[in-house]
Amino acid sequence: MTEQPPLPPNTIYASVVPGVTEDVTNWIRPCTAPREWMNDVPQRYVYRCIPMVAANTMGWEVLNPVDTEVLWDGGELNTSLTTKTKNVSRFAASSHFGSGIVTWYLPFLFRTSADLGLMVTAPANHEHDNAVALDAFVRTDWLPFPFTMNWRLTRKNELIKFAAGEAVCRIYPYPIALLEETSLEIHNLTDDPGFLGEVNKWGAQRQANVAKQKADAAKWQATGEKPTGDGVWNSQYVRAKGKEGAEGFQPHQTIFKCAGPIDKRKQ
Repeated sequence: MTEQPPLPPNTIYASVVPGVTEDVTNWIRPCTAPREWMNDVPQRYVYRCIPMVAANTMGWEVLNPVDTEVLWDGGELNTSLTTKTKNVSRFAASSHFGSGIVTWYLPFLFRTSADLGLMVTAPANHEHDNAVALDAFVRTDWLPFPFTMNWRLTRKNELIKFAAGEAVCRIYPYPIALLEETSLEIHNLTDDPGFLGEVNKWGAQRQANVAKQKADAAKWQATGEKPTGDGVWNSQYVRAKGKEGAEGFQPHQTIFKCAGPIDKRKQ
């Protein structure tokens, strides 16, 4: 076996597996912030939760290639789950593991630089009726084989649909050694009076926002007038208030802007 040279730092290769006849260049894309359920929240207020929106934009999404209907009878065998697709595709959802698990074979073999693996999840804050994604961490720094994306159905004898173009997989790099090299220590907050003062200041602003939200909700219930959300958005987090210019402070990101895939295949 010929040993492959390591990839450059902070690099992911998405190598198209042999025999692929479809154009898969549009099957992978940077994650985006919008979510349908978030759009339906009054005044789209949930988009003001910056940590949630940031999570939505972390990584890259792999898309479901064809409209698919899945039915599980509750059994343990892989034959207990059936799939029906609008068009034939080698990478459509299938039944491989049994126990109500739906599997996508991906058209890419992912490789990462030596210090990184890949977290494999559903897109952050993405909901799907009666199905939940199964998360995984894959050592893509060395694995010479493609991994699969899997979802588990939570309702038997009910037709579940996955639309063509729906993001069914998300990948993002994660340092292999980080968790085991990180310590978690328990302290009393009162031992750091300066930081406790910051906590109390933020807490006062947050309580004022909560009180305003409750008042707006009560008015909505009493009069039918929907709240506008004005005056309840805590912009402290958006601006990293109090940390601007602090020594050693990393630039504050409200969203991530992952680069689009670059096609470097030989023509």
